[in-house]
Amino acid sequence: MTGNVRTLGAIVVSVGVTIGFVGSVFIVLFKALPDGSDAIANVLLGSLAAMQTQVVGFWIGSSAGSASKDQARTAP
Repeated sequence: MTGNVRTLGAIVVSVGVTIGFVGSVFIVLFKALPDGSDAIANVLLGSLAAMQTQVVGFWIGSSAGSASKDQARTAP
């Protein structure tokens, strides 16, 4: 049960970060910002870009390979 909850949590966080990143890119590109909030939007976009990099690394990078290796090791 713990593995299922952890997997669901990873999916929910990944989807949330991805939606936030895409939304922020859209807002910055189409200048749908109030006057004077460009700096805040750029900081938010930079933070979300770093998080998005970690999300991609988790699902495609070594974390996914490590998890599948661990599952193979514990399988009967």
